[in-house]
Amino acid sequence: MSTHKFVKGECQHCAGHLEFPIDAAGETIVCPHCGQSTTLVWPLAHNRAPTKVVRMVFGSVFLILAFSIAALIISGKKPNRISTPETPKRVAARVITTAVPDDETRTNEFALTALRLEKSPGSSLVYATGKVKNLSPRRRFGVKVELNLFDASNNPVGQSKDYQPLLEPGAEWHFKAMVLGSKAVVVHLNTIHEDP
Repeated sequence: MSTHKFVKGECQHCAGHLEFPIDAAGETIVCPHCGQSTTLVWPLAHNRAPTKVVRMVFGSVFLILAFSIAALIISGKKPNRISTPETPKRVAARVITTAVPDDETRTNEFALTALRLEKSPGSSLVYATGKVKNLSPRRRFGVKVELNLFDASNNPVGQSKDYQPLLEPGAEWHFKAMVLGSKAVVVHLNTIHEDP
């Protein structure tokens, strides 16, 4: 498993989010978002408190709303009446199934499909690409996909990551995570999750 520490930066042209190992800082790459050359720059420390405050406010509002709805549902129930038992009615069982593609992986209310390694045309750069779909009925903030990379002998040779600030319910994100090192020939999902 890789021991690289990853940092977050931005493309100098489109401000697209880039996540890369610290030791790759200073290298010039092709931005996976806009396709222009950009230098990987280790960002200056900045205060993330406003983002945390916004998340806390939304979380508090969500909890208050959930408790209010639960209270309304509970208070709206009618008392049970004692009645004569009825003959049970036969109800046909209905099984609902959904078709899941063979290459789809589901985890944490996300679906991952089309995971593969792609070499950038006219370049030696390799990217791990795929699609992540938000299966939950809520917005997902700070979505991160983490992938494990293996060589031809199935030995681990590192990790690759990509990040999406916001993923709406039912929306798909076509990610493109940079792969460092030329030994990787196989990619597997490690995890998809939201930043805490």
